[in-house]
Amino acid sequence: MSERSLNSNDDQGMKELADKYKMGISTVHGAESFYEFLRPSHRKKKAFVCNGSACMCAGTQIPLKEKLQEKLGKDKVGEMFCLGHCYENHAFHYDGENYAGEDIKKIDQIINREEIKQEKFFSKSYATTSFLMDDKLSNVDQFKELLNKFLKTDKKKIIKSLLDSNLTGRGGAGFPTGMKWDFCSKTNSEKKYVVCNADEGDSGAFSDRYLLEDQPLKVLFGMVICGYVIGGNEGVLYIRGEYPKSIEAINGSINLLKSEKLLGEKILGTDFSFDLNICIGQGAYICGEETALIASIEGRRAEVDVRPPFPVTEGLYKKPTVVNNVESLAAATGILINGAEKFSAIGNKKSAGTKLVCLDSFFNKPGVYEIDMGTSMKKIFNEIGGGYKEPIKAFQIGGPLGGVVPLAEVEKLNLDFQEFTAGGFMLGHASVVSIPKNFNMIDYIHHLFEFSAEESCGKCFPGRLGSYRGKEMFDQVKNKTAKIPLKLLNELLITMQKGCLCALCGAIPTPIMNILKYFGDELKNDILIDN
Repeated sequence: MSERSLNSNDDQGMKELADKYKMGISTVHGAESFYEFLRPSHRKKKAFVCNGSACMCAGTQIPLKEKLQEKLGKDKVGEMFCLGHCYENHAFHYDGENYAGEDIKKIDQIINREEIKQEKFFSKSYATTSFLMDDKLSNVDQFKELLNKFLKTDKKKIIKSLLDSNLTGRGGAGFPTGMKWDFCSKTNSEKKYVVCNADEGDSGAFSDRYLLEDQPLKVLFGMVICGYVIGGNEGVLYIRGEYPKSIEAINGSINLLKSEKLLGEKILGTDFSFDLNICIGQGAYICGEETALIASIEGRRAEVDVRPPFPVTEGLYKKPTVVNNVESLAAATGILINGAEKFSAIGNKKSAGTKLVCLDSFFNKPGVYEIDMGTSMKKIFNEIGGGYKEPIKAFQIGGPLGGVVPLAEVEKLNLDFQEFTAGGFMLGHASVVSIPKNFNMIDYIHHLFEFSAEESCGKCFPGRLGSYRGKEMFDQVKNKTAKIPLKLLNELLITMQKGCLCALCGAIPTPIMNILKYFGDELKNDILIDN
């Protein structure tokens, strides 16, 4: 979209854009109105408080919002979902930058645009072999040497390495990465794309931030080699607008690679040409779903598409497309550097290799850690995370769609996708939001329904209506105007679970069902057992 259309709501700007791209004005307006950051109400604000689950559980949002309103005015402060500072909370966005922790105490300096020193997340690898946090691809010379090696390697050999490694997608779906590349490579088309999904805004997760900001060349190398393998010449990184430093880091790395002629035409004197571009998300969580992400890149409303066809055969602009998330691409690079046998030797066939795990501010040692799959969660939480700063009763692991796991249950589990699924939970991105002992579970369920009501793409009835009905039920409970019939609530949850088109509204019942199962005693005064 043009700069004018992004920053103006006038009809003339809409018409110019529609004429330029040969679209109807209603199509342009439909796309613009879908995204939070493009709405006039959003553009009138000056600051945005993080309303993610981690900040909510930490209780930092209300005093933070009051402080910002005092400085900027009540009508100038809005909300933004998860800024990726779950390790320190107190997160807010101001004038294109994110702040958190003690930064609010320097609000006058921030308003005066003075540079302030910010805390960095802590990161460390506990892996047998580090695939994601080592320094084997930290400069352009290493990139060039590795690229030169693999552009001379048979494409089938690269695919075989990924298949042999047992790498599965790190976003939660768990599809074998090598299989995805293989399928796309075998699809006939004069044009193919590689897309990096860097729009996964799960609360509690900041592993994408780590990779994009601290290991950008690993992510970019994974995209370039994927393009080589599938026969594509163009890649797109779809990065969430809530991560300005990630956008800056990736943009700087792309420009560096272009200046060294490691992107562009006939790379390193070969017949392989490949270029990379960035598409910045405009505040829609649903864009973490691959078909919605593709629609967004194309300039459409980010609504979920029915599959099949899958992107590997019909994706971006109806061309074969590989969509991988940030960690999957970085892991693919790590496998090519260190060898498939080392990766597959860790964990098991369906949960192999290493995984980034994010621990929030309730841990004594918050941060992002690289950990061997199969490691016990008890060890991760108590030894690596150093235990808890205050009593915790449950964890939401895997983002808003992940299960709510009671403390007693999580200590029985290992870092394993299948174990979590078998227990009725979801490992997903391995983001951990700690729910303190004194937190009201009615408020947590309301938060989940409110989130899905706001972030649903609205395409299917169960998602669009179900989320709002659920929110309305818990509005009544919070306002003490009615109790919820358990039978009606269960019917709503099952309808959403079975009838929703995407994982957002279709998976949000999982954590709510977990809360009903494990924390029923807390809800007994607000939910009617008999209808």
